[in-house]
Amino acid sequence: MMNFYNDFDNCQGSVIDSLKLLLYKRHENIFDRIDFEDDTIYQEPLLYTYVTQQDDIWLDAIIYGFERNPKDRILVFSNKNGIIYIPKVGYFHTEKIAEKLYLEKDNNVFSIKDEKNNEVFFRYEPLYFLDEGIELVKTQHPLFENLFKNTSDIVVDVNIDKTYSKHINHFNTALKIIKENNYDYFTLIKKAVKKVMIYKGEPYSFAAIQAHNMVFLNAHDENDEVFFLDHILHEGAHVIFNTLTYNSKMELFTVPFKTNLSVITKDENDHGELYGRFHGMFTQSNINQCMEVCIDRNVFSGKQHRELLGRFSSNMKRFRAGVDRFNIRELYKEDGQKWYDFFFKRYEEIYFRNESLINSFNVSNQPYVFSYEIFDKANP
Repeated sequence: MMNFYNDFDNCQGSVIDSLKLLLYKRHENIFDRIDFEDDTIYQEPLLYTYVTQQDDIWLDAIIYGFERNPKDRILVFSNKNGIIYIPKVGYFHTEKIAEKLYLEKDNNVFSIKDEKNNEVFFRYEPLYFLDEGIELVKTQHPLFENLFKNTSDIVVDVNIDKTYSKHINHFNTALKIIKENNYDYFTLIKKAVKKVMIYKGEPYSFAAIQAHNMVFLNAHDENDEVFFLDHILHEGAHVIFNTLTYNSKMELFTVPFKTNLSVITKDENDHGELYGRFHGMFTQSNINQCMEVCIDRNVFSGKQHRELLGRFSSNMKRFRAGVDRFNIRELYKEDGQKWYDFFFKRYEEIYFRNESLINSFNVSNQPYVFSYEIFDKANP
C-alpha cells in the first residue's frame, strides 16, 4: 500500500528546498529580503512561475508582500484589464492596460506612478479567501497567461473577472463535502492547494508545476457543487502527485519520463507525455474513492445525485482504461511499479464494490469534460 499521506510533508519540503535553491542561484541576496525559514512563502505559485522564466523584472512585485523590509518603490505590471495583482497585498484597479507602472508606499499609503512619474488613479481591493484559507485569485497575472493554451497550443484569453463570483458557494460547499467525507484526502488538498482561479474559456481545468500549489478551474454557468467536487478532487490530485513525485519522477520509468505516450503504446491516438498521463491514474484513484463515499452516504439528491452517479461511472471507466493502458511491466522501475500496483488495487477494490452501478449507465459518448445533458439523453 502506498503511504503517500505520510510521505507528503517530506516531499513538499523537497519541492520547497528546490525552489529556494533556484531562487538563490538567481539572487544571492534573496534570503536577506524574504525569510528562509518561513516555508509558507515558498508555496506562492508565482514564485514557481518566476523561476521557469528568465526575466528578473518580475521578482520585486511577487515577493513585495513577503519582504522583511519592502522597497519604497517597485516596478509592477497591470494586466489586460488594467489590474495589478500583488501576492499577499491585493489588487490595484487602474485604467492603464498592460503597462509597466511603479508602486510606491509612504507612511503606509500606496500610490502608483507611470513611467513619466505621473500619478495614476487606482482603486484598491483586498485579497479574497475561500473557506479553509484558500485564496481565490480574481484576475489574470501576466506571468500566468502562457499557461492558458488551446488545443492548437496557442495562448488564449479567458474570462476570470465575470466568472468566479457565480461559483464561490459551489466551491466552498464542494470543499466542505470532501472534508466531511474523505478527511484524510482533504488534509492533503489543504496542504497542497493554496490558491484557485475560476475562469471560463480554454483550456480545460488544469494544474501545472509552473504554478505549483494552485488549481485553475474552467467553470460554466450551469456548473454547481457536483462539478466542483469532481474538479477540486481532480486538479488537487495533480498538485499532490506533482509534489509526491517531484524528486522521484525520473526514477519511475525505464524510459525518460517525458517520452511521448504513443511511443510506448504504439498508438498514435495516445497524446501527451508518459509522466503526465501516468498522473491520470492518481487523479482517478482519489476522485472515485471520494465519489463512492458521497454516493453511499447520499450526500446529494435529485438531479445532483444522478449527475454524481454519471460522473462516477464515467470516471471509473476512464480509470479502467488507464490501468489497462499502463499495464506494461517492462515500463517501470521499482517506484513506478509500486505506484502502478497501488492504482490497480484501488481500481479493483472500488469496481468490485460498485460493478453493477458502474455498468448500469451508458457513458460511451461522453466528451473529455463530463456533460450531464449528454448523460441524461443517453440514460433516460
